[in-house]
Amino acid sequence: MSYLSDLIFNSHIHRFFFSGVLLFLLLLTEFTSGQQKSAEYLKEAAEYLESRGEVFLLIPISEKTEISRLSKLVSIDGSDEDFVYVYASPKGFDSLISVNLTFRVETPPSMRIKSAPQEGAFPGEWNRYPSYYEYIAFIHNLATTYPEICRLDTIGLSINNREILVLKISDQVSKDEPEPEILLSAAIHGDEPGGYLLLLRFAEWLLNGYGKDLRLTDLVDQLEIWINPLSNPDGAYFLGDEDIFGAKRFNINNVDLNRNFPDPEEGLHPDGEAYQPETIAMMEFMRSRHFVLSASLHGGAELVNYPWDTWAKFHPDDAWYQFISRQYADTAHLFCSGYMTDMVNGITNGFAWYSIAGGRQDYVNYFLHQREVTLELSRDKIPVADTLLWFWECNHRSLYNYIEQSLFGITGTVTDRITGKSVRSKIEIPGHDSLNSYVWSDSITGGFSRMIKEGTYDLNISASGYKDTLISSVFVADFSTISLDIHLTPVYSGLAGNKDPLIQITNPFEDLLRISVTSVFEENIIIDLFDTGGRKVIPQHTINSVTGENIIIINGTSLSPGLYILKVASPAISYSSIVVKAQ
Repeated sequence: MSYLSDLIFNSHIHRFFFSGVLLFLLLLTEFTSGQQKSAEYLKEAAEYLESRGEVFLLIPISEKTEISRLSKLVSIDGSDEDFVYVYASPKGFDSLISVNLTFRVETPPSMRIKSAPQEGAFPGEWNRYPSYYEYIAFIHNLATTYPEICRLDTIGLSINNREILVLKISDQVSKDEPEPEILLSAAIHGDEPGGYLLLLRFAEWLLNGYGKDLRLTDLVDQLEIWINPLSNPDGAYFLGDEDIFGAKRFNINNVDLNRNFPDPEEGLHPDGEAYQPETIAMMEFMRSRHFVLSASLHGGAELVNYPWDTWAKFHPDDAWYQFISRQYADTAHLFCSGYMTDMVNGITNGFAWYSIAGGRQDYVNYFLHQREVTLELSRDKIPVADTLLWFWECNHRSLYNYIEQSLFGITGTVTDRITGKSVRSKIEIPGHDSLNSYVWSDSITGGFSRMIKEGTYDLNISASGYKDTLISSVFVADFSTISLDIHLTPVYSGLAGNKDPLIQITNPFEDLLRISVTSVFEENIIIDLFDTGGRKVIPQHTINSVTGENIIIINGTSLSPGLYILKVASPAISYSSIVVKAQ
């Protein structure tokens, strides 16, 4: 293997796509049986890279340390006792060859079983995968059939101009309510469509059950649920719109979209690639909303993967993450014996499984201050169509319980004490939060959700232009909610003296004392002038201010020269200053 790789890949013709290389490989017939097998794998890898832009490899577990070092260049998909499973692009494959790793080329999981053509309209009995056109028709039909509680949006286009679609499900679907927003998405890896089918059926289940099933109705009434069933449509329908057979993991540019996000440790471009259109669409969409909880659905294992993926540090809410992950897995165990038992009986910290950089989960948790897990739903990358009904039974109750968790913990709204308007504010738990684990209230609704494991906590609420508010000793129990309506008091910087640009005075003054007050909203402003003994020397002035600058003129012709104390007060202002009447 070493001699062969040196001969081929350390020369000027090491790029597989150049003409003549495959022919060259075919002529390598004088090697020992091991060398011949290596040549066969190299030829097979070259063919996959040329036709698909990716190759699926098994690498001995003894090479795991080296593979982890190369994880920026190849996509680790999992491992067992014997092998690490890896997807490699042409660039990533070069990196493997350069360090002489032993590998075995495997048939891509999506090309192992060709499903028989299905008759009848999708979804039928929910025991088959749709064509791309059936998917589009089905998801549009949901929005058309349930217009009062369902809305369909396009958040972007794939490289091949396929729409990246999201459904919003809520009781007042056209409004932004002060409710927790949830995002469920699937198939960021195109060859992992089990979650794609699960989310399509989950959306229909919620919509069809609204008004009929009390639990489903309550969930839709209390949440804004966004569902993105297919986030990598080009990968899923790589060989054509008719079938997911031959789906690929990467997008059309041969980039793993779940390594293409900013990373807390490795920086903005951990994979060395430009952000892909699909990545940009998802990042812009998630930044435009106020999601408090999300999940990305995958395949290839059976477990709940919680943060972090990129480093060995524990998330400050590690206890809560283990709690909700265990609830998901244990609920699945109740209905499907032997299912979801990988790693620690169905749950794992991401880094403890295998480390990745650029994953969406860490991006959401670190950069967006939200909460997300990765749901690995099946050991088979593409569950056989006949098993899809079983996977529904195993997962839909767990998925319901997962998103219901967004209703528990510490919730509420943050508003301006004077105007009642919503304030985007930082909600932080002193002594607990770190690694960007604090959360924000929504700038539109003022709503916030701080999901957390049972305990007693202090909350500090802060916002630019407002006094901090500390709420002490808030106790919250598991599966319960503490609701807080928080009113922040506006403050202005530099209120002492006349340096505050919001209040300006002529000082010293002669006969007329000019006061300029710039208000950020309409309010009553009271002005008093006292001598140094605390006696009021002019009648109190009260004005109804307008938003912007307000000019008040105090007639001081009757006052003797000397020092006086000016006070300006309103619900948002407490200002005092010594002023001097000139000789």
